[in-house]
Amino acid sequence: MIEEVVQVSRVEGGDIWVEASRQSACGSCSSKKSCGQGALSDWMSGSSVELTVLNPTGLLPKVGERVVVGLEEGSLIRASLLVYLLPLFTLVLFAVIARGLGSSESIQILAGLTGLAAGFVGAKTLGSRASDTGCYQPILLRLA
Repeated sequence: MIEEVVQVSRVEGGDIWVEASRQSACGSCSSKKSCGQGALSDWMSGSSVELTVLNPTGLLPKVGERVVVGLEEGSLIRASLLVYLLPLFTLVLFAVIARGLGSSESIQILAGLTGLAAGFVGAKTLGSRASDTGCYQPILLRLA
């Protein structure tokens, strides 16, 4: 279970909303000054995201209180594979099929781009279905 300490921003009925700041591992990296990812993390630093968490244990935190939320490692890995690998796989698949059919290079490129778009649509569709089950939803574990 991946755990993070966050702050409760609001409680509405049974829904608990938490605010988490976006963090990057770049802060402790010695190559931060010469890396594009380091510049991107500096630009995004300080931003936060608000989201609702599942509360299976029935804890009643107050607004402003710090809590520990968790997400299953398997869910994170599945989501990463879905978002990163499915579009890449469909891009290559469509381009290889176009090549196998004897298409020109420009048609192969268009087929690859069509595959990429299909992969993004597929990832969004599959991700939406999985999120309806709550498997990608953070869970309130305990008070911090």
